[in-house]
Amino acid sequence: MNISLYFFIMNSITFIFLVCLYALFFIYEAIGGIKIENQIFYCSMLIIAFGIPHGALDHILFFKKRNTSQVKFYSIYLGLVLFFILLWIYYPTLSLTLFLIISAFHFGESQFEDIDIKKYSNSLLLYLVWGLSLLINLIFYNVDELNVLTTLFKDTEPFYYLYNHKFVTYGFISFNLVTIGLLFNLLHNKIINWNKLLSELFLFGLIHLTFFLFPFIIGFTLYFVILHSIRVMKYEYDFFKKESNNFNLFVFVKLVTPYTLLSLFFSGFVFILSSKDIISISIPLLSLIIISAITLPHAIVMHIFYHEK
Repeated sequence: MNISLYFFIMNSITFIFLVCLYALFFIYEAIGGIKIENQIFYCSMLIIAFGIPHGALDHILFFKKRNTSQVKFYSIYLGLVLFFILLWIYYPTLSLTLFLIISAFHFGESQFEDIDIKKYSNSLLLYLVWGLSLLINLIFYNVDELNVLTTLFKDTEPFYYLYNHKFVTYGFISFNLVTIGLLFNLLHNKIINWNKLLSELFLFGLIHLTFFLFPFIIGFTLYFVILHSIRVMKYEYDFFKKESNNFNLFVFVKLVTPYTLLSLFFSGFVFILSSKDIISISIPLLSLIIISAITLPHAIVMHIFYHEK
């Protein structure tokens, strides 16, 4: 491969992802796998460490784009959180389905935030289909593991039917073909060039490889931490840096710390209640509820931020 083309394809985030992929694969093979308990513990720590901070600036980003009162913003934001929690209590399967769709759109939108895509008529479809491809690929390569994990807890058993092998296989083929077709359509409409297309296809292939090589929890953590959370935080940092030359990493950490600590305290408190059986919800389901409840308003704020940049 031509050296200049290689560097077009291999941006900094992709390079970090590839290094971590190689390193973790060799470690994983050397020790003969990682116990599920350790996977859950260490991956949860990484998701919390990077996932919560990447959404801790929603209030600041929103007010950079919209002139709305703080009372109105927080009322709507917290109202959406409460709404999704209640939806989970009464309609868990519907809630999981909505969570996957919202997450898919959010992942796809963040993936293409560096492209001037406003004039592309299929931009919303691209975001959704790319994200759905990501999630269906993760499920496809780990469907047997997911079925086992789902049946470990009584309150997650209803989700077993979402991982139907035939549906997952059809979805895997369909969403991947449509995603690749839409990427070529971006090239056809001159929204991206060949270098960007090859970069996206290269990364898409790396994600496939990651989900194929690793168990569900590790594969998702690698994607979520490096390709999503760090990528979004880098974009947020660059945005604030453009607004002020005095902005630096220390200031950025100060900005994300208050709401990160608040979220950690609340999540930890709820998990303790679950472990003590004060809340009769398993920790895996509780994790889904908390993450999805936060994701809904976060995805809306980031959509406004990306769309009005």
